[in-house]
Amino acid sequence: MRGQDLNLRPSGYEASDATLQTGSSSINPSESLDALRGHSASAMQAASSQHENFGQPVVSDSAVVPRQEADDERPLTPAQAAARFQIPEYLLRKACTEDRLEHLRIVNAIWLSPPAVAVFVLSWRAQNRRDS
Repeated sequence: MRGQDLNLRPSGYEASDATLQTGSSSINPSESLDALRGHSASAMQAASSQHENFGQPVVSDSAVVPRQEADDERPLTPAQAAARFQIPEYLLRKACTEDRLEHLRIVNAIWLSPPAVAVFVLSWRAQNRRDS
């Protein structure tokens, strides 16, 4: 690789020296802004300190504010659902595998809706009473 030109731009891409224009004088950009506007930095700082006490922002659109969910509505893992509804965890996992229980699978995690688990538990207990 030694000695190779790795510049892949086509020749003639760069502007020639004849088309480049040089500045007429060297001026510090910050000095030129003050000269054009007629304002000094101290006057700008004094003007900006006039508006410093603002209140909290007001959000009027209810769609922007996230809905606060009650603890009973938050999705549960199978272990949490098994503890809350006093049912074996393997039954919940088996019901999810057989599509008998509404669930959300994200990668390897299973999330269960508490109302869906409650309905499943009621039907499972009713089935067990009939069978015994």
